[in-house]
Amino acid sequence: MRPLRVAAAPALAIALLLPVTACGADGEQPAPSSSAASTTPLNPYEQQRYDGVSALLDQLSSTLVNGDRGGLAGLIDAAATPEFRQHMQTIAADFAGGPAAAKPSSQPTRKPLKLKEFRYRVAPQNGPEHLLEQDFATRLEQAGASDTWVSPVDLEYALGGAAVPGLDEPTVTLHQSFTFARYGDDWKVVGDGGLAPDPTAQARENPKAPEVGPWEFPGLAATDVRTAGGTSTVLSYPGAERTAVSAAKILPGAVDEVSKFWGTDWVRRAAVVATATDAQFAALTRTDAGSTAAAAAATVFTMIDRQKGQVVGQRIVLTPAARGLSPAALAVVLRHELTHVASRLTTAEGAPLWLTEGVPEYVGRKGTYRDLVDAAPELAAAVAGGQVPRALPSDGSFSVDTDAARVAYQSAWSFAAYVGKTFGDDRLKQMYIGVGRGGDTATTDAAMKEALGVDKSRVMADWQTWLRGQVR
Repeated sequence: MRPLRVAAAPALAIALLLPVTACGADGEQPAPSSSAASTTPLNPYEQQRYDGVSALLDQLSSTLVNGDRGGLAGLIDAAATPEFRQHMQTIAADFAGGPAAAKPSSQPTRKPLKLKEFRYRVAPQNGPEHLLEQDFATRLEQAGASDTWVSPVDLEYALGGAAVPGLDEPTVTLHQSFTFARYGDDWKVVGDGGLAPDPTAQARENPKAPEVGPWEFPGLAATDVRTAGGTSTVLSYPGAERTAVSAAKILPGAVDEVSKFWGTDWVRRAAVVATATDAQFAALTRTDAGSTAAAAAATVFTMIDRQKGQVVGQRIVLTPAARGLSPAALAVVLRHELTHVASRLTTAEGAPLWLTEGVPEYVGRKGTYRDLVDAAPELAAAVAGGQVPRALPSDGSFSVDTDAARVAYQSAWSFAAYVGKTFGDDRLKQMYIGVGRGGDTATTDAAMKEALGVDKSRVMADWQTWLRGQVR
């Protein structure tokens, strides 16, 4: 994943702090479907195993999505850990709409999440089968189990919203593994695949944190919002209700503002998740847990399906710090993140961050400031002191761990603002599309010249002159 961009969390929308936007792809090509299993016929034992576990997974899917916490208990093995049992109960409670997801009187539109699709499937087995530790397998046998199986499992889901179909998104596939035990003709879920003695092989195959659904945390609630492209969905957890309500009010207008710049050739709807804890934000963005006090949002996605021309699993995730934003500041953040949503299909993984962060920040902040110092105080101070940027910031300059990151973001924004003011938004968009295709320096420089009609050296010199003029 590319460096995260930290979105501004100031008291006023005109202040520029570090926003967090995960702009890198988790995968450019479509992941194989769970139906893409080997065509080699299963032997009778394997087929019986597959059929039995598939039936269990169908029942588990239905039980969870219907919020049947009582029925869930009968599907989980007595040997399951309390943590695993509680985890599954949390999922069922979210879909049932327990007390934490009930509708406060001040937020009458918050309802339990209703999924358009939610189904576990047995996934193809790659490599040798993982076996349980002998002591644990013996315990299951003594309890009456005649067989155990650690198998990869795919969870295929599509969000929906407060009602179905809600956000009409393409199917998202999450890759997991479960441990199962057989008792007579029935199978039960024992736990996740970590019960096998050597889960490190799977970790080597996918060193990133696993992607999770929003139902992993208790108290999930949904609010549906009508936007230009159809229904958008705002999800939230206890403690983030006010953020969700504010986001739901802002979202339709933010979509329209992004369309004024980008046009209408994008989905014009979104899934927004308002988190209340750093752990929630880290899990949903697959980032390291830590403080998000300086961040406001991240945009993440599961994969890009180039053949179908669609982005799968795209989410705007708001940090707990977003609860401190004014409506005007939150609108800036949402317009910025929605620009990522709009431009995702035209943005190569190797596109420069000065482009992919600068242009969204320009769209987000347009019309919210009067002078350069209002929107970019650190950059304005540097320019006033004679430190005019000599080049566009490198990707490394955007690291949230460096003092230079703030000036890097502000420089990227100012370059986009200069191009928009001088050449117009249509040319700025053309530059984004051309340079956003990626490539070596010569290729991106040529794309800039094609869009603006001026050599990069001239554009850079004029931008520097413009910056000096802004601080006089």
